[in-house]
Amino acid sequence: MALQKHPKLILFLNSVIADGDPEKDSETAQHHASTLSDSDLLALLQEVRSLRESGVADLTDFGTEANRWFTDSKEASVWLKMIEVAFEGASNRDEVRVALDCNGTPLNEEDSVTVIKDLKVKGGSSDLKRGTLIRKIRLTPDPKLIECRVDGSVLVLKTEFLKKA
Repeated sequence: MALQKHPKLILFLNSVIADGDPEKDSETAQHHASTLSDSDLLALLQEVRSLRESGVADLTDFGTEANRWFTDSKEASVWLKMIEVAFEGASNRDEVRVALDCNGTPLNEEDSVTVIKDLKVKGGSSDLKRGTLIRKIRLTPDPKLIECRVDGSVLVLKTEFLKKA
């Protein structure tokens, strides 16, 4: 019973994969991974790697734990690799979201920044002047953009024109 050594993987198989569509296991794994804390995700990823690297000897574990019946251990190993890749993709989520100012300094939620050059505001009557201090920025999914409020208007600015204050 190789899976008994991997409680987080058993929980994942029973609660997330059990009744799902085998064709969408990778998507399901990636979605589930996005809901986990970094430490839980890394622990689960480590269990998947450990099981895959040690080899799958008893295929009935997968049938009873996840409704997945594999014809041989190679097929089970390929499935585990697919799940591992999905978890790895989700474990890199924070690396992608690092927003950097013009000097390469990381920006965080609620930081204050200074505009480094005059910027024209589309749809607005005034421009943002060099040296303008902007408080309480918000990060966006795109690390090259931030969201902020200036004079009651919500603006999206490129980080290349901002310096952390």
